[in-house]
Formats: sequence, C-alpha cells, structure tokens
Amino acid sequence: MEPDRVPICIGGVAQKFTMPVYNRVKEKLGIKDKYEKEDIHDELNNIIYYHPKILEYFNVDFREIQINKIPPRRIYEDGSWENELGIRMKLSPSGETANFISHPLKDAETDDIKNYDWPKADNKERIRGKKDEALDLYKNSDYAIGAYKATLLGIFDCAWTMRGMEKFFMDLVFNKEITNTLLDKILEYNYGVYDLFLKEIGEYINCVEFNDDFGSQSNLMISPAQYREFIKPRHKIMIDMFKKNAPNAKVLIHSCGSIYDIIPDFIEIGIDIINPVQPLATKMDTFQLKKEFGKDMCFQGGIDLQVAMRGSFDDIEKEVKERIKSLAPGGGYVLSSANNIASDIPVENVFKLFELAFKYGRYPLEF
Repeated sequence: MEPDRVPICIGGVAQKFTMPVYNRVKEKLGIKDKYEKEDIHDELNNIIYYHPKILEYFNVDFREIQINKIPPRRIYEDGSWENELGIRMKLSPSGETANFISHPLKDAETDDIKNYDWPKADNKERIRGKKDEALDLYKNSDYAIGAYKATLLGIFDCAWTMRGMEKFFMDLVFNKEITNTLLDKILEYNYGVYDLFLKEIGEYINCVEFNDDFGSQSNLMISPAQYREFIKPRHKIMIDMFKKNAPNAKVLIHSCGSIYDIIPDFIEIGIDIINPVQPLATKMDTFQLKKEFGKDMCFQGGIDLQVAMRGSFDDIEKEVKERIKSLAPGGGYVLSSANNIASDIPVENVFKLFELAFKYGRYPLEF
C-alpha cells in the first residue's frame, strides 16, 4: 500500500548524526538553545535524541525511544572506559566515534564464559521514565515510534567483540562448545534486556529495532550455513518475543554490507524491515532487492554515503531519485542514509538530501 509520500527517518538504529554533524546542522538552522536530551549518545558516540526543530525541519516521520544507558563499570585515566559488558572503549582522536579496544573473553574457556560477570538484564534503571515517554508520543503525536537499545550489541556482534574477531571466527569452525556457550549467554542477556524494555512500552510502539552486522562490502562475514546453524535460531527466539511483547510493531534488523544471501532467512524468521541497504555493496542492487523481496520485506536506508553523499548536489539528486524509483513503488520504503552520517559528509549535502527526499518522495511518483 502506498502512503502519501515516502517516509523519512533520522535517528534510528543507523541513521544518526555524529556530534560534529549535529552541531553543524544546529548552527545552520540557527538553533542556539540546547535540547534537554542531546547529551545522551549511543555506544559509538552518535547523537540519540534530536532537537525537535531539526526533526520538524527535515520532515522526519519517526521518533525513537532509546533504553537508558547503564553507567560504565570503570573509567580509566586515559579517558577510556569499560561498558556494562566489560568491553573497554575509547573515543577516536577526533572524538567523533568510540572504538572497542579490548576483548574481555579472548582467552576464556567454556567455564570462564559461564562464570563471567554478565550484566543484570533486569536492572529497572534501564526503563526508568520510558513508559511515560512512549505514552506521550502515542497519545500526542502521529509519528511512527521506534524502540531500540542503542547501547546493545547484537548476538553475533557481541560475540566477536567480546571474543575478538579472529578468535571467534576460529571458534565457529573448531570450537563449537565455546561458540554455543558464548552465544547462549549473549542471547540470555539480549533477551532479558529487550523483554524488560518491551513489556514496558511494547503496546505503544510501531517498530522494534535490533542490530547484527553480517556483511562486508563484498560478501557475508560468515557463511550462510554458519548463520543458519548458530545465529538464526537465536534470532528467531528474540523475534518471537518482540512480536509477543509488541504485537502491533514491525521488526527491523540493522545489518550492514552485502547480506543478500541471508535475506530469505530473515523473512522466514519474521523480520519485516532491513536496514541500512548499502547500495554499493555486492548483490545489494536496490532494483533487484525490491523485485525479489519487496512483497515480503520493507527497506529502510538506501542513500549511499560512500560516493553520492560526498559528491555534488547533482549526485545527491540522482541518488535520491534512484532509490525512490527502485524501492518506493507500492510502498515499503523508508528513506534515510545507508548508515550514520559523519563529518566527512558536507553539511550542505545533508540539507540537500532531505530537501530532495521531501520533493521527490510524493505519490504518485512522477519519474
């Protein structure tokens, strides 16, 4: 079903602004007052909550509810910190993003993983004030409401981050006992956090967002068979709980890069929306994605950041038209950037993107 125009999103699972971009947008709009929540960032230091004037100016159709962050376990003298999972992180020299600099379970054996100091998923501080926030949006706005734990790594992402990518990828082949033990503990933690969150706000939301990055620029990081053996059954457990606790919500997965080969698996386990739809990755041609999966799957993202958004206004116009033409017919497309917008994108291009999205995204499509 086609809406009146293509919806626009800023601030979801991977359509955020980094702090420099956010500040430049505020400056360009002449916004001098500080929004009460704009100091709250996600795990990688992107802006979570946006000044309402920014969202209104860009005609954004979504409002996001993010679970409360748990304070770091430890802060070091060099400014790095351990997050609630015990992963040490540090801001990049530019301060624009945060990087993972330790893998706390790198040398762990099976019993070490079982006995690790896993965070308490049922910590009620995670949801303090969230029901009131959700209820206010539900009653007093007509925006689509998304729910996302911006500090939570997905099951696959968390496993290789805690174990180290090289070690975890070797485990997938040579040590299935450690692999399954680690994945089960991460599933228990993820499930518990989302279960707590969605039991609090699930009746008020339109979209549950979660993340697990499986794609590189050219291929999957693990084989489809490994996804089906290790991750897919655990995703299914999560998704069944999402749909139980948020019965009116669609389920969105953020998974970067070339994920074509497992999109049918996503559909099979009940995922409704894929994000961020990186169009220059292998097998991610948006015309083909729409043709093959458009009856069963919605697409969010699609606007190339690697080339088009670093180019001219003409490049951006061509990009916007291309994504709308390929993904919007019949509905099922939410326009946004194909990942978070960082400071290597000129701020003028950010404004041009959303100007053109609003201009060309009206149904019936005229090109």
